[in-house]
Amino acid sequence: MDAARWRDRGRSLMRQGRYDEAEAAYREGLGHGPDLATFLDLGIALRRQRRAADAEAIFFEATREFPEAVSAHTELGRARFELARYDDAVAAFREAVRLRPEYARAYVDLGLALDRLGRYAEAEAAFRDAVARNPNDDVARANLSAVLRRQRRAEDAAAVHREALTRGPGSVAAYVGLGRALFETRRYEEATAAFREALALRPADARVHLLLGLSLERARRTREAIVAYREASRLAPDAALAHERLAVALARRRRYAEAAASFREALRLRGDDARLSHQLGIVLERQGLYHDAIESFRTSLRSRPRRVEVWRALADVCRRLDDWHGEAAAYAAAVQIQPEDAELHANHGVALGALGAYAEAAMAFRRAIGLAPTEPEHHYDLAVALGREGRHAEAEQALREAIRLKPTSIKARANLALSLGRQGRHAAAAEAYREAIAVRPDHPALHRGLGVALYWQRRHPEAEAAFREAARLDPGYARTHLDLGELLAEHRRFAEAETCFRIAIRLRQDSLRAHAALGSLLLAQLRYPEAEAACRAALEIDPTAARVHFDLWDALEGQSKHAALETAARAVIALKPDHADAHARLGRALFAQGRHAEAADAYREAVRLGPSFQQFRDELALALRESKFGGS
Repeated sequence: MDAARWRDRGRSLMRQGRYDEAEAAYREGLGHGPDLATFLDLGIALRRQRRAADAEAIFFEATREFPEAVSAHTELGRARFELARYDDAVAAFREAVRLRPEYARAYVDLGLALDRLGRYAEAEAAFRDAVARNPNDDVARANLSAVLRRQRRAEDAAAVHREALTRGPGSVAAYVGLGRALFETRRYEEATAAFREALALRPADARVHLLLGLSLERARRTREAIVAYREASRLAPDAALAHERLAVALARRRRYAEAAASFREALRLRGDDARLSHQLGIVLERQGLYHDAIESFRTSLRSRPRRVEVWRALADVCRRLDDWHGEAAAYAAAVQIQPEDAELHANHGVALGALGAYAEAAMAFRRAIGLAPTEPEHHYDLAVALGREGRHAEAEQALREAIRLKPTSIKARANLALSLGRQGRHAAAAEAYREAIAVRPDHPALHRGLGVALYWQRRHPEAEAAFREAARLDPGYARTHLDLGELLAEHRRFAEAETCFRIAIRLRQDSLRAHAALGSLLLAQLRYPEAEAACRAALEIDPTAARVHFDLWDALEGQSKHAALETAARAVIALKPDHADAHARLGRALFAQGRHAEAADAYREAVRLGPSFQQFRDELALALRESKFGGS
């Protein structure tokens, strides 16, 4: 066959997609001599096989054989562009436009290569040359607009598309390009209008619905954006970005279940995407689906383990689940990635503190302080950790630094006073409370703290005044009523104390301390039935409250309710078999019922458990004597 026949055969094979066979046919044809069409066809066959380097060699040979052939230089430039040899591509395209100055498509190719090199001004000139030669070239206009936007000249880009629309208002590409340019200048309402014009011409264009959604979202018209995104995802169900944007918009409207479904669809389409898994985790967390959220965050981290914001999100969800180990582990991972972030160290410290690892927590807070020494919260957190370890003097220093950095910090001032009290420095504690009250005179907890500090100095009238002021500021502050009641009871002002305790119980019906205090007070007044009732109420809250059992026993004994006393003593023995006093009180109850032998057995056990208590021995002796002579 001659060269023409080989070329025809190659083109037939190309149409069938048999590119390797077409290549062989073209090469046979070139064996009969150089032919421009065959060179070009061969190069295209090689590009279809993704052999851009071989194609470049063929096109280069074509330019040597046919140096005036514009198409040869153009195809050479395109092959070099595929190889990312943009400088060489520019040279080929420049030769093409030199040979044929009116060849608009070559100017577009030249502009694209210059754009890739970041030579935007030259790229702009090339695209403008293309538009000048073919005003209806939408591709040239779109690329001119893009390169203008890259130069932050969105207004000029909009002008390009407006000029096109004056030539012919029916151009979808012009409306889309105009919308993009307006979007970049934050003129979202105008961008929305341009995209709607494009959709009027082409209503089934998913890409334009997506762009419309973006502009509506930026214009804070989220409901309408959701409609646009839904239409985009309906028209292009395999477009992951449409599902993602729909999910984001739904999340903004707090429609979290729908958002989660859209994120899942985007993930199905896009596969392993750490960012989408993170976003899915957020909307799951907002629905309270914490375990699912954790799994989603962990999926994200498996792909991109160095994303600190995901570790933070994981830590937050763990905290909601009271999973302090999980929270601490998440922050530990985060600080390894971003060790210069003081807040991460501080949050790590808080999580460690929740685990009771106060020494490690203190170390974390010290790291935070090293990075952000002027942040008062870090000093305060350090003080709390030190205080939990009983290192009150060190805690005091940290609190004083927190106060120096933020003199208005009430919690730092209150904790300083508390730390001083724990060191037995009650006068200093009282002074610290007064300084805090000067900052916040209406803070009831500060007045209560002052009352406690004054109480320990035995300045009871002043303590009483402080407690009453706390109760005045917050009548619902149960602890203040309790403190005041205990102080009044100590001074045998029983009626006033009783009123305080009953107020505390009304405010906090589950307060063991209030019920127990009322029981003791009533017992001191020999009001045995009422004392019994108060003690039983306390024991319903905490059956192991030892002091309350003693008061209950006394109240029952005071009423000669010996059978009930027996039951009460046995209840304590069931909880704590080695409770010597419970065995002794059981012996007393049995003795009073005339069951002397059983009483002796109970007293024997009391003596065994508490051999140093002479009273147990004396009562055992009496029980043995009565048992021997009384016959019981």
